[in-house]
Amino acid sequence: MGLSIFSKRKRPLHLGSYPMEKIKRVDETTTLIIDDEVQRTPARVNGFFRARFGDFGEKAQSGVKRFVIKSPLSAAIRNNIDQLVPIQDGDAAAEKAPIPNDPRKLSEHIKALSYFLDSDLTGICEAKDYCWYSHDLKGNEIEVKHKYAIVLVIDQGFHTMDSASGDDWISSAQSFRAYLRGAEIANVIADYIRQLGYSARSHTNMDSQVQHVPLSLLAGLGEMSRIGEMILNPFIGPRLKTAVVTTDMPLEIDKPIDFGLQDFCNKCQKCARECPCGAIPWGEKIMYNGYETWKPDSEACTKYRTTNPGGSACGRCMKMCPWNKEGLMQHRLAIWMAIKLPFTRRFLIWLDDHWKYGKRNPDNRWWFDLETVEGKTGVPVKTNERDLSLGKKPPKSNRFAVYTPNVWPAHDAKETVPTDRKDGQARYQAAEKPTAAKERVADKPVVRS
Repeated sequence: MGLSIFSKRKRPLHLGSYPMEKIKRVDETTTLIIDDEVQRTPARVNGFFRARFGDFGEKAQSGVKRFVIKSPLSAAIRNNIDQLVPIQDGDAAAEKAPIPNDPRKLSEHIKALSYFLDSDLTGICEAKDYCWYSHDLKGNEIEVKHKYAIVLVIDQGFHTMDSASGDDWISSAQSFRAYLRGAEIANVIADYIRQLGYSARSHTNMDSQVQHVPLSLLAGLGEMSRIGEMILNPFIGPRLKTAVVTTDMPLEIDKPIDFGLQDFCNKCQKCARECPCGAIPWGEKIMYNGYETWKPDSEACTKYRTTNPGGSACGRCMKMCPWNKEGLMQHRLAIWMAIKLPFTRRFLIWLDDHWKYGKRNPDNRWWFDLETVEGKTGVPVKTNERDLSLGKKPPKSNRFAVYTPNVWPAHDAKETVPTDRKDGQARYQAAEKPTAAKERVADKPVVRS
């Protein structure tokens, strides 16, 4: 959905292929963040790490060890990403290079470099304290080292996703291809900045000291979506992975964006309807750890992704989203209407189902369904072949569990910390609503991101 080749020739490289400059910029994110109420998260709380330590049960603990490498293609990509981890950090040159000390020029230069290296979208923001993990997986405290974050977005690829169910044997390879490209670009940019005399570190899916979702939001690359712990971009939807470079190079930051997604996602429940494990909420947003979100059931999501019997991992929510489109003229028109004409959104959501977007398209199916078990690769017992669940209704009772900071595992916990689903479900039901949070903080000074 980028610009034509003719438009690109007249376009400054630092603007990239997608016309993000046409999207409305705002001073505050479209979802509430109460900065002084957001607690920094230890890496131990990450869903995959909780699964690794056995918090989500023995099946997930066993599954997390192989959910990526059980597909030979994603295993091959993963092996390459591993080799990039040692060069994510390093020392800056002793003297600064003779370049302008102008934040705007430097930002345009770094963005142009990112697009030269094949980033799909790039944004810059302040790396706020709460965006940094508090401790790494070994329990070591993480220092907030840098003021700025350069966020790189990599498209997972429309045509492959169009042909997949979203949770079949190509799912993890799609993710890891984007992670690999992001890691390569981030490593080059971080090394380059260090050679210019500024401190910089890249943060990838394999080794990150920062949380990518809030940084992507603050960098104006998308809005928070019903999918929950994921931003959605107006041009490539949720079909993305990110890598980050943090640095002390003086940069000009981008503002957050508003393209009407909160209203759109409020009206659309397609990702919730199609989620194979029911981990995406059908209902309203809640406040969690100081911010407003459609909070997914991360335990249910992680369990499914690590133990999926008919595929490797899962990205079905991205596959099914009405914003996941190819970029044809009719799609451009629909996106323009969704952004500019709010009254058309319900109709567009209905039309997305009517035209059966989300159904698998066999024309671009190129991969083999293969599974590796104990070193031997063969045909899997099962392959997910889902299409649309148009008649599916919301569950009658709450099944969602949320684990608030006061029940998180300790940052240095090496033992299993089992979850209490009933308690988590009660916490979800009792969670503060965003309207109440806004009223509560209305009379005191609040710095919103």
